Amino acid sequence: MTVPAARRTMSLRRAAARAAAVAALSAAAFLGGGLTAQAAAAPARTMGAAVELAPAGALAAKCYYRVNASGGLLIRSGPGTGYSVVGSYANGSTILASASTTNGFRNVGTNRWVSSAYTVRITSYPCE
Repeated sequence: MTVPAARRTMSLRRAAARAAAVAALSAAAFLGGGLTAQAAAAPARTMGAAVELAPAGALAAKCYYRVNASGGLLIRSGPGTGYSVVGSYANGSTILASASTTNGFRNVGTNRWVSSAYTVRITSYPCE
């Protein structure tokens, strides 16, 4: 039985795309020290034999949190106490921040981080 050329080409493209995806995920795991759930779930777009993965940052979940710090919560330029203060949130404020943490800090915007120790997830709102 012979397989039509168009069907054979499609199978080769799928195999090449699958191999490229495995290689990309393996490289990410090797270089990043682990594979995040976002990277594992990243949708891949295939164009011929090439595979393009969505950036992990684009898939990061953002959730609503309430600030639980009597003196307010400092916003820093990076994920750590060594970074400069760029603003603050009042106690009781509702903020939209990353569900994941880096060094104990949640991302609230470009170069804007808050300590996760002073945030309480508001479960009545779904994460985005």
